[in-house]
Amino acid sequence: MQISQFFCWAACAWGLVTGSVLLAEERTPTKEFEVRNNRPWLGGHEVDLWGLRCGNALYSQAVTERHIHALDNMAAHGINLIGFYIQGSNGGVPNPEAGINGFTRDGAIKPFIADRMERLIREADKRGMVVMVGLCSPRKDQDFYDEAAIQNAMENTAKFLIDRQLKNVFVDLMHEFSHPERIDHPIFREPDGEAKKAKLTQWFKAVAPDIEVGICPDHDSTTGSRYPGMDIHIIQKDMEIPPDGFVVNVETFREDQYSYDGIFNPGAVQSVRDNCERYLAAPHAVMLFHAAYLQGISNQSGSAPHAEMGGYGTGVHDRGIRFYFDWVRDHKGRWEYPQHVPVK
Repeated sequence: MQISQFFCWAACAWGLVTGSVLLAEERTPTKEFEVRNNRPWLGGHEVDLWGLRCGNALYSQAVTERHIHALDNMAAHGINLIGFYIQGSNGGVPNPEAGINGFTRDGAIKPFIADRMERLIREADKRGMVVMVGLCSPRKDQDFYDEAAIQNAMENTAKFLIDRQLKNVFVDLMHEFSHPERIDHPIFREPDGEAKKAKLTQWFKAVAPDIEVGICPDHDSTTGSRYPGMDIHIIQKDMEIPPDGFVVNVETFREDQYSYDGIFNPGAVQSVRDNCERYLAAPHAVMLFHAAYLQGISNQSGSAPHAEMGGYGTGVHDRGIRFYFDWVRDHKGRWEYPQHVPVK
């Protein structure tokens, strides 16, 4: 076997192990996400977006596979936007810190995380879906050595998305900026929040100027929801929808508990539906539905995080968020890029 043949064989074998079989020359650009006139566009088409917050979708190879296998059902119910974090989100019960940290201490993306990200983003693109890529989390920021490592994380993620031609994305650079309890590095908290957010954005945009970014404030902090240089007005939980800009609520108010994940009382279900109506009435705003059932790791159910819709959430034998899937399908239709098609 010639040396060149051996390396080709080795690359393919490694791809089978990691799940990534794309060589650099085989990668094709995904559809490009853009914001025009406060509206989302994908691949040159204006689109309506309805999302799911899948914060820990990169937790393991199996969890990422579950999300990939669930994409068709999401699209069949009109859901065409998912969001995950490289530094994993709240892990729920029994360990809220269980989410995986996809960065090394000096800000490099761990290779197996990069492979999972590319696979999930490309599979979403096949279905005409958009992906929110979240970078940093208040539960993991202490794992960076210093501010230089944070700059590396911003630049390395930008380079990863550019090099692998992943364009059907937008980015939340830092989730819950200025969280009052869990932020360690000063660049992620007040004072001087606007300048710090602008610096984080400049680091990313110097490498990837065409990828839209924003920074999510912590809803209980005094930090503002807007800053110079942002492309997307990111909010969370029960914050009011701002009247201007393209707005994304990347974490709607959670109506189930991690200790009772996927179980919703009738009032909680109605609150979800009321929130959906708010975003339906705001064409410049979109939401990523958040639930313990979607994001927690293990939880009382023992099988979270769930990419699957499950049941209607009426009890332990009916855990799920099917009521949200059904609401989007019934009000928007199934997703057939570039539009929703009403279900007859």
